Amino acid sequence: MEKNKDWRDEYFSKAYYEFLACHLTPERTKKEVDFLEVVVPIKRNMLILDLGCGFGRHSIEMAKRGYKVIGVDRSLELLEIAKKIASEENLVNLEFYPLEYKNLTQLSYSFDVVVSLYTSFGLNSYKEDRETLREIYKILKPQGKLLIDIENREALLRHFIPYSWDIMDKYVLLSEHKFEPETGYYISRRIVYSRETGRVKEFFRRIYLYTASELSNLLEDEGFRVLKFIGDYEGHKYHIASHRLIVLSIKRE
Repeated sequence: MEKNKDWRDEYFSKAYYEFLACHLTPERTKKEVDFLEVVVPIKRNMLILDLGCGFGRHSIEMAKRGYKVIGVDRSLELLEIAKKIASEENLVNLEFYPLEYKNLTQLSYSFDVVVSLYTSFGLNSYKEDRETLREIYKILKPQGKLLIDIENREALLRHFIPYSWDIMDKYVLLSEHKFEPETGYYISRRIVYSRETGRVKEFFRRIYLYTASELSNLLEDEGFRVLKFIGDYEGHKYHIASHRLIVLSIKRE
């Protein structure tokens, strides 16, 4: 990857959809939206923002269930895929916009709920994440809710694996991971080999790993009150060995 190129442009591309999204099955997506219906809870009369929607799997599933959804992402390539799928499903209660998180107030909407799922938060610098929360605060209605789902730093580091192989039906995935304790960034290099075509693709990812207390303090500083910490999409209480760190908060007035 070129040094002056943003890693997110390389990572969140059509190649991501082809190589790395194969485990994001419709069954998994339905389960995750089931979770939103119970935990947030989202309701039919709400306007929902899917922040970092990617190729639209959650947005599309919510729209299928009758929710009014706006999906936002910085990846034009993934948004093209999302729009194509939504068009094929004839979904009229769903819109997609290409936007940087720091420009959310360009949307001419006020939202009841904002969701940032599957580690769509923490892809920027700490300063930019703070700016994102300020933007979210501005576009949320009074008592609006924000749900953030990220990887659990405690579990990742507790069971840190620097190298791993995954052999799937169509692909072989080699992953190399590194954690920078002085910065808090978790860096991954992934090489995917297609068993069908012989094609090889390399992916680089750099995410900031928040602790629960760090994310909670950041939310509180930017005008939110944390309602609960959740450890997975089954709704279990968060603990250091949880698979995910899911934080539900509400806009303070």
